[in-house]
Amino acid sequence: MGLAEQSTIQRVENRPRLPDRLVVGPDAIRAAVLIVLLAAGALLTPGYLSLENFRILLMSVAAVGIVAYGMTLVVISGEIDLAVAGTAVLSAIVGATLLDTGSPVLVIGATLVTGLAIGLVNGVLTAFVGIPSLIVTLAMLGISRAVANIISRGQASYPDSVAAYLWFGNGKLLGLPTPIALLLSIGALMVVLTRFTTFGPALYATGGNTKAAVLSGIRARSVKLSVFMICGVLAATGGMIESARLSYINPAAFAGLELEALAITVLGGAALAGGSGSILGTLLAALIIGVVNNLLNQLGVSLYTQRVVTALVILAVVLPGYKRRQIAK
Repeated sequence: MGLAEQSTIQRVENRPRLPDRLVVGPDAIRAAVLIVLLAAGALLTPGYLSLENFRILLMSVAAVGIVAYGMTLVVISGEIDLAVAGTAVLSAIVGATLLDTGSPVLVIGATLVTGLAIGLVNGVLTAFVGIPSLIVTLAMLGISRAVANIISRGQASYPDSVAAYLWFGNGKLLGLPTPIALLLSIGALMVVLTRFTTFGPALYATGGNTKAAVLSGIRARSVKLSVFMICGVLAATGGMIESARLSYINPAAFAGLELEALAITVLGGAALAGGSGSILGTLLAALIIGVVNNLLNQLGVSLYTQRVVTALVILAVVLPGYKRRQIAK
């Protein structure tokens, strides 16, 4: 090792560090941002912290938050899924073709199985065939939307005859509105999956360095296939929740859902290069965006201005973490 390299290493090792107790984690920063936004809402809008407003806020982010959980898993693995909007639409439309049977098992089952099947195709083409996920899922987005319109002939469906389907959007579970209960319970399940099972370390290792993960005995291709399938099911679930909430299955629905889910994922701390991110961060990010949009709505701010403000909030939260990662390199 040369003298210059030794000198560089010594400077890095001797760099003053903050005590561990003073180092604030990224999720703690997101939680602090959320608290500040809520406090601002309370100051600017009377009754902002009411239970009814919290219900409205959580209902508005439930579907996209659940889709973002799946997107987070895919991004952690080092891939991307831009097909989630198409998956949500096609899954809902396939389920709608069975509404006349009156069977909730068939309708809901067909919806979720369709999401699983689309995720399976995305995973096989990406992990086993070797086509970049950006290309695979972008193509699948267009295919899914086109097939949904072909099947439905461009006509919307109304699931009023299947009460169990409507329950996903307007019912209650454990005293909470079903969408909110599913947002929290699925989030808890994803936390367990990523933090307390062997799948979690395999997922992060695969996204961090696929070749090294394979050499260490991890079945990286199976991991990627799994996250695409989970993402497909969660996209179908999000689509079903929103369709049930509106009592309206629309083949033209969910425009821009993939970008919303990706924005929440990135705001939640997942790096597009893979290997980092968390479900808790994704949930906090969904709540941050929900609070911002809810507050701006109550203040009468136009939709276009809302999008600008939301984008600025995302940049403000993401940039510090990005700069830290650049310094670490």
